[in-house]
Amino acid sequence: MEAHAHNDRHRLSWRAGIFLVVIALVLVMFLPSINSALKQAQQIAALNNEISTTRAEVEALQEKNDKLNDPTYIARRAREEQYYVQKGENAVIVINRDALPGAESDAQRPSGKQAWYLELLESIHMVGNTVEKG
Repeated sequence: MEAHAHNDRHRLSWRAGIFLVVIALVLVMFLPSINSALKQAQQIAALNNEISTTRAEVEALQEKNDKLNDPTYIARRAREEQYYVQKGENAVIVINRDALPGAESDAQRPSGKQAWYLELLESIHMVGNTVEKG
């Protein structure tokens, strides 16, 4: 009877070994497709994110396009950015908005002795000389 029990254990372990080999073969066969499915899921998530970003950009551009088709918006932008005036109006451009009323901001501003581009060239030349010395 002891020999029969030993033979059953041997047969059971042999069957378990075959079962494990079959499981291993199934895993080896399906792992590449599982890996591919995971990669595809990541790509789909990235593409969905890109789609939502593109949709937001399209909506922003559509709003901008709607504004640019509005004549009052164009007139306001022309007044603010290009200083356009309508017929019969006079344009007044305030250069120093931060200056207090009655303050002499022009007196505090240094006046140039020569043209601005000559001052620029002179300052570049001076900076070049200090860099060479330093």
